[in-house]
Amino acid sequence: MLALIVNQFPRQVDAYFLRELAGLAERGLDFEIYSLLPPPRGWKVHAQAQPLLARTVYPPALGSLAAGAGRTALTRPLATTRALAKIAWGHRAMPAALAKSLAIVPQSLAFAERMRSRGVRHIHANWATYPATAALVISRLTGIPYSFSGHATDIFVHRAMLAEKIAAARFVITCTEYNRGYLAGVAAAQAAHIRTVYHGVDLARFERNGVPRARDLVLAVGTLRACKGFEELVQAIAILRDRGRTIRLEIVGEGEDRGKLETLIQSLRLDDRVRLVGYIPQEDLIPAYRRATVVALPAHLEDHFGIPNILIEGLAAGTPVVCTELPSLGELVEHEKSGLFVPERDPLALADALSRLIDQPELAGALAAEGHRRVASKFDMRRTVGELAAIFDRATRDGELRDGTRP
Repeated sequence: MLALIVNQFPRQVDAYFLRELAGLAERGLDFEIYSLLPPPRGWKVHAQAQPLLARTVYPPALGSLAAGAGRTALTRPLATTRALAKIAWGHRAMPAALAKSLAIVPQSLAFAERMRSRGVRHIHANWATYPATAALVISRLTGIPYSFSGHATDIFVHRAMLAEKIAAARFVITCTEYNRGYLAGVAAAQAAHIRTVYHGVDLARFERNGVPRARDLVLAVGTLRACKGFEELVQAIAILRDRGRTIRLEIVGEGEDRGKLETLIQSLRLDDRVRLVGYIPQEDLIPAYRRATVVALPAHLEDHFGIPNILIEGLAAGTPVVCTELPSLGELVEHEKSGLFVPERDPLALADALSRLIDQPELAGALAAEGHRRVASKFDMRRTVGELAAIFDRATRDGELRDGTRP
């Protein structure tokens, strides 16, 4: 059995991970999901997540959590003490991260007890931060080998114990070749064990099937934060409005900057042209990709990493994309061939790029077609989930505990 450790399941974000989980389940992989946080309240759960809830393990109630953690700590007191000391030392310069890391220790101890009893042969954490910390702790306590996936800020910004986690892991998975090269630089001795598996999409779900495009509709998707560049996108719509265009913008997502964006929209008198849609589940988002004329993501370089999944999804739906030239993005988008790059924080350049795609449908169609071809070539989830399934199947079949015994 494989144990997958996540921050929280299900979540409004990480639709790519949900697709991977559903794909692994369809392939018959034996796994359980261990959620460090309890299930969210009041969220509309993706339809794909519903069948996976039966596989999900949450932290027990406080009393049971303390009992389970206590049993593990008493059984392996030295290993528990060493794990706590390692976390404390690794986060010594980051008090907030240290507090959060220590807060997941009781869950890790309780999960360790269950994993051993369930015959788990391999642990895999999604994200290099707290899930990987939990996996490392559990591995130290049980001897079950672990691995983790690193994606974005979890490897480029929140780097506490990253080299140690890579060194202790059986392997590491990341989602771009750029990331793989970076991680190999962090832990050169383990470079051969760092693997690239792209986040895939189910191309059949994104096919347009004759759905007409909504004229002059720009779509943006993401958490409402400054790093997404949504302020500049709103400003670009104002520029095009002032040029006499009838362009509209829909931004799908929620986040801490919603109030700031609402104020900006009102101050620019764009209430009739810009709509903050809020969060919608993946099954409702796919039709939005099909209706849009352009998918835009003018993300800020210093706060954005990897290949944004909305660009993969937009191209899967045959919609041209406009974006900033993020470090990994060349693995999908080539300027003037499969999309348009714009400078970051430049509403005027963004407005010009949007205008080009609306005014030149032949260009938009050619960019979208080449983008779709690249998605089909490298990001088809039949291929990417197949790669993951093969990796995890080998890990669970060949697993050996660190003390040399079998799980």
